[in-house]
Amino acid sequence: MRNEASLRRLIEMGVDVYVPRVARDRRVALPAVASSRETPVAHVLVLARAGTAQPLIACVLGALRFARIEGRVEATAEATRIIEAAGLVVFGETLAREAGALLPANRQQEPQWVAAPDAAKIGADAAAKRALWSELRRLVRALRAGGG
Repeated sequence: MRNEASLRRLIEMGVDVYVPRVARDRRVALPAVASSRETPVAHVLVLARAGTAQPLIACVLGALRFARIEGRVEATAEATRIIEAAGLVVFGETLAREAGALLPANRQQEPQWVAAPDAAKIGADAAAKRALWSELRRLVRALRAGGG
């Protein structure tokens, strides 16, 4: 039988977990799914131009939510929101420059950054998708370790 962490992850993903009758007769309990009200680890700002590759942006937000990281999408870079964020995922070179210019010099290295090509270009490029997901894993690890 799977360990408790694996069962919890499957339940969170929406997979129906079936318990064999033998295990059910022994009163084996399934792990409780974490409450959606659980405090997120950090706040990540996702910067992407409006109307570009919405399915990809939704997948990025879903991955962050699964990692218990709050994500919010913005179409424009604003100084106050960027300064408050523990991490940034920026789609497009222009937006990355704008976001970098809005951060004070002494805070440039504080937030965890993921700079990706335009979201529309990523959809057609498998290598760019792999690079994006790899960088998101790095971002999540760094935020969980307290790096942001």
